[in-house]
Amino acid sequence: MLPSELLHYTVRGGRATPRFTRPEKGLPWAEGVLRVIGEHLSRRRGELEEALLALEGDSPDYSLVRGLAHLALNEATFEVRSLVEPEFLRRKAFTLAAGRGYGEREALAVLGELGEEFKLEGEVLRDALYADLPENHVLVSVPDLTPRGLLERYNLAQAQGLLYYATELVVQAHRNTSGQYKRLFRYLKFYRLMWVVEGDLDSGYRVHVDGPSSLFAQTRRYGVQMAALLPALLHVSRWELLARLNLHGQEVEYALSSRNNLVSHYPKPPEFDSMLEATFARRWEKLGSEWALEREVEVVDLKGTVFLPDFALRHPGGRTVYVEIVGFWHPEYLRRKFEKVRKAGLDNLVLAVSERLKVSRDDLEGILGPVVWFKGQLEPKAVLGVLEEMGGGGP
Repeated sequence: MLPSELLHYTVRGGRATPRFTRPEKGLPWAEGVLRVIGEHLSRRRGELEEALLALEGDSPDYSLVRGLAHLALNEATFEVRSLVEPEFLRRKAFTLAAGRGYGEREALAVLGELGEEFKLEGEVLRDALYADLPENHVLVSVPDLTPRGLLERYNLAQAQGLLYYATELVVQAHRNTSGQYKRLFRYLKFYRLMWVVEGDLDSGYRVHVDGPSSLFAQTRRYGVQMAALLPALLHVSRWELLARLNLHGQEVEYALSSRNNLVSHYPKPPEFDSMLEATFARRWEKLGSEWALEREVEVVDLKGTVFLPDFALRHPGGRTVYVEIVGFWHPEYLRRKFEKVRKAGLDNLVLAVSERLKVSRDDLEGILGPVVWFKGQLEPKAVLGVLEEMGGGGP
């Protein structure tokens, strides 16, 4: 993300709009920034930053160059290079200096003694004394970015930056797959945002996210979490976002949508949430059952939140049975999970629970569907046996 001084937007008619940079303007600068960084591999950060300042010169686009450089440097790797730990070396130098007094002659004597003790000469010793200062860190790997990728990251950061100031956020997502919806809800949970959802799979979902004003005082941290949601939202095909911002004391609206054609740098989440799920899916395919296993196919509306079963098992005879695997031990997670399962009220849901969890049968009271207990891995044959007990594949 970008610091506030590198954000560019306009406010007109009570609405804030980020200023995106077009390729014809931004790509040459992005190419220049990446070129300069590449030329400074194995050199000090201070030298690199001076070269980036020289690149911008007196151009009116200096803020664009600084924003591109900021994002690119976040993807680079720097390290401290010194044969002796710099802080230890400084303490040793100060101890010697305290016994000798201060002055140019005394300083040279201290450096001479240090050099002899640690087998360091001249400039090597002087560099080692302060090698841990940020400007002396050495560039050891360049960002894995193309000029276009860097410019896309810059425009996304401009859109994200205004969300630092969000006090309320509404996301409307429609005509997406259930897997994309689950991805969205998973990110909302990951960033610990407070949200309420309404809608269904056919008409789409409207998600209300409360901002930091709900926490009695606006906090930058929560605003950053809301901003971090945006790259995740870009993995959903069709969406609109409307936010209310407290922008330096001014209440304004802010709107974005999938039509802005922003590009996410977040990798798509893995297909499975856990090794338990991945192993079960792999073993089920080897089973050769008539029941076809599908991943993330159903979103169950629970009036204010949603429940997304891990798998659906579909039989050619027309029957569908859902499977939810519970292997995570955290007490609050278990409480919320079982509460959702009860609220879903699905008698065609198989709940698979690890025996390693501190769960009693009383904890599962009110759950309509069958429960399968497992120790290490969930065995597909155990689930298949339950399916037969439920009446097989007929409707």
